[in-house]
Amino acid sequence: MKFKALALATTLMTTAAWADTTLVYNNAKGQEASVMYLSDGVIKMVSSEGQEKTEVIYRQGEGSFTVVMHSEKKYMPFGAEEIEKLSDVSAMVNAMLDKQLANMPEAQREQARAMMEGMIKSRMPKQAPVPEYQKTAESRDVNGYACEVVEKITKGKNTGDFCVAEYGSLGISAGEYDAISGMMKVAEKLAAQFGNDNSMNLDQIGQVVPVQYDMNGVKASLVDVSHNDLGSAMFQVPAGYEKQALPELGL
Repeated sequence: MKFKALALATTLMTTAAWADTTLVYNNAKGQEASVMYLSDGVIKMVSSEGQEKTEVIYRQGEGSFTVVMHSEKKYMPFGAEEIEKLSDVSAMVNAMLDKQLANMPEAQREQARAMMEGMIKSRMPKQAPVPEYQKTAESRDVNGYACEVVEKITKGKNTGDFCVAEYGSLGISAGEYDAISGMMKVAEKLAAQFGNDNSMNLDQIGQVVPVQYDMNGVKASLVDVSHNDLGSAMFQVPAGYEKQALPELGL
């Protein structure tokens, strides 16, 4: 009898170790806002806000994003090289100008470059400062999930309200959390370049995951956590989808 009990416990532990995680968030109206599918080193984020669902796959090992556009049956990959270029707007503008002015006589090239560079950069958003996250003394219970309130501070102003929980308390594995952390860091870096900071890089205050957030008028709360084997197909681009080029990077 003891052997059977031990065998059962071992089976349950093994199953739990291999199980993937799905997090479902609802908006303030109680409608599904987003779903996060997690497996070791990979995430798929599906957003239901707006008329069409958007889907992004992030692979921690490659540091890559893939945006999947189901309505067009296309996908757009952002590898390490593309992300690095997006992370440096000045270098990206210079590369674009080099390509556009390559056939212009040298005597005219510098004058045209100065004029075009000034015009382009004047229209681009200013870089956003990297925000800070500060814990408060407040805690909440959100749909049965205990969490601690954190404020997002940008230029001394509160720009976001989060309630966070340690990733392990939600049954998220270390490998799954590493992917979340990596994705949030890249998102913050890109957001700073383009002046529209919707990032949630919470590593400053611990290894935590948002249970509830209110940021730039967007509110959402965690309503369900499940642990099932999602399978590798969950994190693949559907067969037959066409690769979309990145013309703005010349790639």
